[in-house]
Amino acid sequence: MDEWDVVVVGSLNHDIVAGVDAGPSPGETVLARTLTRTNGGKGGNQAVAAARAGARVRLLSAVGADAEGDMQVDGLAAHGVDTGGVSREADLRTSLALIWVTPDGENSIIVTPGAKDRVTPDFVREARRGLGRVRVVLAQSEVGPATSDAAAAAARDLGARFVFSCGPVVHAARETLRGCDPVVVNAGEARDLLGYVGAAADEASVPEAELATALLEAIGAASVIVTLGARGSRVAVRGAEPFALAAAPAARVVDTTGAGDTYCGVVAARLALGDDLAAACRAASVAAAESVGWSGARPLTGRPSSG
Repeated sequence: MDEWDVVVVGSLNHDIVAGVDAGPSPGETVLARTLTRTNGGKGGNQAVAAARAGARVRLLSAVGADAEGDMQVDGLAAHGVDTGGVSREADLRTSLALIWVTPDGENSIIVTPGAKDRVTPDFVREARRGLGRVRVVLAQSEVGPATSDAAAAAARDLGARFVFSCGPVVHAARETLRGCDPVVVNAGEARDLLGYVGAAADEASVPEAELATALLEAIGAASVIVTLGARGSRVAVRGAEPFALAAAPAARVVDTTGAGDTYCGVVAARLALGDDLAAACRAASVAAAESVGWSGARPLTGRPSSG
């Protein structure tokens, strides 16, 4: 029977990335300096990051039976991700993400419908039957609340740890949120999630340093990570003291696309490989700092490392 360190439930997109001096204002046309096409999607990005961190990874996702789908499958395999759970949809094109990136590395993203929308609760339930032993299930809210709930249920059935990247915030079931270990959000998403569960009359008033603890208590999760970019992260763990971690310095910033996905994938991988949460977060911070030094959501080539 197969054995996986990390099973990722998520989306695959073909990224079309325009390098611009500044993003357009309403009604404005701007000229791009560069245009590239590359592999993306939160599911694929996180799966690649987990594989590069040394984990045995299977991805559950869907692409079209088109050239962009071929590019995704080939790229994932080149990074050591098992693609046996990636469905090829003959009647849909691979989903697209339209991205513009400014010289400081900041980005804006529009994701279009496509084959990724076939990653449904039924899709997850069917794929779960053939998984064998799994240590960590990693899902992202980009697949929607119902599929996120199905991923959490699959983790429970498999006896696996559930890691949930909840950005953007979706109305996942309370049972899903309680099962997170950890849920990973940025500060804005943490406040949105507090508002969703009705935990604070004014979630905007919760101090940044207390967001992780407030969210832990509000949703009943086993652990919470609130990422703060260059200010590091705040981590709360049930039954233990919350703690802060500094961000790893980036040697250079080319493109921040996918940095958060790299962080989540490495957290999942290191937890599956035996690290405690603090060590997993430190490794993830280093990997995320490295990731902003290349263009696009993933490195174009490279086998997984054991780092």
